Amino acid sequence: MNLPLRIAGVPEPYNLPWHLAMAKGRFAEAGIDVQWHTVHEGTGRMCQMLKDDKLDMAVLVSEGAVRDILNGGAHRIVGTFVDSALPWGVHVPAASRLHAPGELKGVPYAISRLGSGSHIMAMIHAGHLGWRPGEKDLVVVHNMRGAAERMQAGPPVIFLWETYVTASYVDSGIMRRVDELRAPWPGFVIVAREQVLHGHSALIDRALAVLHQEAEGMKRGPHLVELVMRNAGFAEARAKEWLKHVHWSVDRPRPASFEPLVERLRRLELAPKDAHGPFL
Repeated sequence: MNLPLRIAGVPEPYNLPWHLAMAKGRFAEAGIDVQWHTVHEGTGRMCQMLKDDKLDMAVLVSEGAVRDILNGGAHRIVGTFVDSALPWGVHVPAASRLHAPGELKGVPYAISRLGSGSHIMAMIHAGHLGWRPGEKDLVVVHNMRGAAERMQAGPPVIFLWETYVTASYVDSGIMRRVDELRAPWPGFVIVAREQVLHGHSALIDRALAVLHQEAEGMKRGPHLVELVMRNAGFAEARAKEWLKHVHWSVDRPRPASFEPLVERLRRLELAPKDAHGPFL
């Protein structure tokens, strides 16, 4: 009988290796019953689900994963997933008069929820502009659709989300991208609850081995562009462009690659000054 493993991720093409391995029955062959949960609200929501024992593992943006762990989250990073930097598009309402990065200082931010990647990257972006948003400057919109709705109603807000995933909203004239940030740390990591790590570490190792094999096989596959087009709904040109900057690497995390993120979180007061591992 296969052992169950509750895993979650966002509905984005980055998680394609998981979906392909599930579709091919690779996890089942390894004795694992992967129960996948698609979470539109992103990393902040998945951190809460881990806390509430609704998940065993999750694929999280690094910013939200590390921040939550440094603030006492009872899960640990067990592997890298996307080693390349995530392209965070800086979006404003297309109907607004905002057109240049220098015009954004003081404009509120739409975020999926507190502690999410969109929240942390908003604080980093605001720091580049020379200001620090307060609680009144953060508008919780839950997900990308909520952000699009907020863009069409009410005063202007800024929304940071993955550039290619938001492209359809830019194409349709709801959002306008005025800038882009790429942080110098891995885009996505895989985390597991401490309780699961202590009780089922061999199961997690098997799941990561299956995922590693699938991700490596994808890099050599001749139909990768078609798979991305089908999974993400991208046109061929956009799928090819997206693949140029994506590097899947399912491997042991390298602590040094997260040091700039930890330092940035401390400086922004999003993590305690004395916070330290073991988050890896």
